[in-house]
Amino acid sequence: MQTRPSLAVTLLTAMLGWMPVGASQLPVTTLDDASPWVAAARIRLLDELQHARPDIRRFELTVIGHPSTPRSAEAGPSVAIHGEALSPRQCVWVSLARGGRPAGSIPVWFSVKAFRPVLVSQRSRAARSTVESDDFTVAERDVAMLGGVPLEVEIDMAQLRARRAIAAGHIVMKADLEPMPPVLRGQEVSVEVRYGSVAIATSAVALREGRVGESVIVQNPDSRLTYAAQVVGPGRAMVVEQ
Repeated sequence: MQTRPSLAVTLLTAMLGWMPVGASQLPVTTLDDASPWVAAARIRLLDELQHARPDIRRFELTVIGHPSTPRSAEAGPSVAIHGEALSPRQCVWVSLARGGRPAGSIPVWFSVKAFRPVLVSQRSRAARSTVESDDFTVAERDVAMLGGVPLEVEIDMAQLRARRAIAAGHIVMKADLEPMPPVLRGQEVSVEVRYGSVAIATSAVALREGRVGESVIVQNPDSRLTYAAQVVGPGRAMVVEQ
């Protein structure tokens, strides 16, 4: 009596295109780049990628290897892209059915290239240094391997600085730049000191940078006295005495 192959064996057959000796032989189709299933998987993947990353100007999808599946199976591709990050390899799982019943699934892998205009650094910049538009040039690059989202090319650099060191030739990512703090270390700031209904305006030098709501240490340039003040705006801080 001839044994019927298990589901695991059937799935292995669908992926590798062979059966162990003594098992029932199922006709197997090797999926090439022109296969309707591969074409459907490509369309589904492209749709998901375009939905997840509308900033990408052009995608290039190339099937990897030669997946195979039983000829008698019916298929429907499914894929999920999470977040904004891309991957140079993406998998579309083709769901199989036989006689109206689920019969597992097979992976169809694609090599992904994603091209869009990006900012490329023309010179090295140190962490926390100011940046200008002339520091960068616009070029179209494959961004699928970057693991993040490049910075928009039309962004205004006036109030930005390097969050970390940027090397020449580096594609600038969103995480590479940050807004300039309203108070910088060594900057002369206007300080308003309030005591009840009395307000006194003075100036001091910030000994460290700070953002709105943060407390920074400032120093009187004449007496060298240091005290804490809260940043309230660009170049402004406040001290409230209870």
